Amino acid sequence: MSYEIYKKKHSKEDYYKEWDSENYKMLTNTLKDQIYKKYLVKCDVFQRDSFICQNQRCKTPNSPLTMHHIKFQKNGGIHKERNCITLCDQCHKDFHRGKIAIFYYNKENIPAHIRGLTLKVDVKDEIDWKQVKKEMRRFRKSLGNVSGLRISWEELSMLLRFLEFNYEED
Repeated sequence: MSYEIYKKKHSKEDYYKEWDSENYKMLTNTLKDQIYKKYLVKCDVFQRDSFICQNQRCKTPNSPLTMHHIKFQKNGGIHKERNCITLCDQCHKDFHRGKIAIFYYNKENIPAHIRGLTLKVDVKDEIDWKQVKKEMRRFRKSLGNVSGLRISWEELSMLLRFLEFNYEED
């Protein structure tokens, strides 16, 4: 895969020059700025990491590269160079699924706060939604028409999400 667009930073005009005019016209100026800023960070991260997966134990170095946020954005992680690292697509997916740990190199180019560390996602609380759906289907069938209870899958999903909260903390 070619990463030519990330090897040299392009101006905003040059970056958007190749975009389909229909799609480009639909974007707001704020969204254009956000997309361009993400592009600039990705350029910095890929160049800093020499376009190589930064997992020492990578088994698929020829897999396409992605930019990984060290502190997840949903947990308040910022979209800056020091919070991002280059991983191959396979290492990135396996890390988020909890299958592997990432062993970061202890090199100068790696951000100091993760240099030489090993990180792994804890997925012990992962829910098997297929199993939940199967059990709920069995439960709904057991109710039959006796109770007159008829709820949609969306309502059931909302109910399950409601029941997941730990109300003792509040």
